[in-house]
Amino acid sequence: MKNTILIAVLLLVVPVLLNAQEVAHSSAISSAAEAELVSLTGAWIEAVNAKDRTKLEELMAPDFALQGWDGSWRVERAKWFAHIDIAEYHHSAIVAHVYGDVAAITSRWYWRGNRGTASEKKPFEEHGYVVDMWRRNSGRWQVVSRVTVVLNGKEEGGS
Repeated sequence: MKNTILIAVLLLVVPVLLNAQEVAHSSAISSAAEAELVSLTGAWIEAVNAKDRTKLEELMAPDFALQGWDGSWRVERAKWFAHIDIAEYHHSAIVAHVYGDVAAITSRWYWRGNRGTASEKKPFEEHGYVVDMWRRNSGRWQVVSRVTVVLNGKEEGGS
């Protein structure tokens, strides 16, 4: 009888323990990917500030597009590179959400600089929130899309 009870307990407990181990392993992988993506977001911000086009091209997929949350405007990567002269740029509250080979990074942002063609550059200063969509291809993450919400008024509380 004792052996039967022991076997029954093991049959109930072992799958739970194995599942817990699998969940912990999956969580550790997700946490590592989240940390990597937060770091890559930081590298992207640094590349923007340094005007490091080589690094930007490495981090931003060729099909990258920046777009308004409501679909009212869209800027492709090449045009974004050509028409933005950023003087200051930073993010805060960066949070990564990983879903296999796709991830969403949410953050608060601020930037100022000049925008437009060489003959029509106009100063801007904006802040708001973004959702950056990253895709992992052959083990390498690249940002493929940014959806942004621009808030009116001055940024409060800094970053």
